[in-house]
Amino acid sequence: MRCTALPFRVTPEGKLEQQDGFDAVLELIRAMAGTTATTWPHAPWFGLLELFDEAARRDRQDQESLKDVINVALKQLGVVQWKVQAVVTGRVDGGGKRRFKLTLEDAAGQALFGEIDAQ
Repeated sequence: MRCTALPFRVTPEGKLEQQDGFDAVLELIRAMAGTTATTWPHAPWFGLLELFDEAARRDRQDQESLKDVINVALKQLGVVQWKVQAVVTGRVDGGGKRRFKLTLEDAAGQALFGEIDAQ
C-alpha cells in the first residue's frame, strides 16, 4: 500500500511524494514521539513525547504500556492496517538519545521491524 509521505513533500513533478505503508506509519510514530501531549488539545493521545521520555528512563526493556498508547493513537487516526506488537528499549546513541525498537504487524500478519529515537 502506498501512502502520502510525512511530512508532506512535493516532487519536482508537482506530485505528493509517496512511500510504503510501513515507512509512513514509522514516520508517524516518530512524529508522535516528538510531540508533547499538550500540542494538540483536541487530540492529546497524539503527543507521546513525555511517555517516550519516561520509558527511556525505565530500567525494563519491554515497554508494554508504550505499545498500548501507540496503538490507541493509531486507531484514533484511522490507521487500521498496522498494529504495534512490541516496543523494546534499545541502546543509547552517540548523542545520548535512547533508541526504541518497534515490531509492527500489518493486516496480513507480516511483522516488520523499525527503530526510532526518543527526542
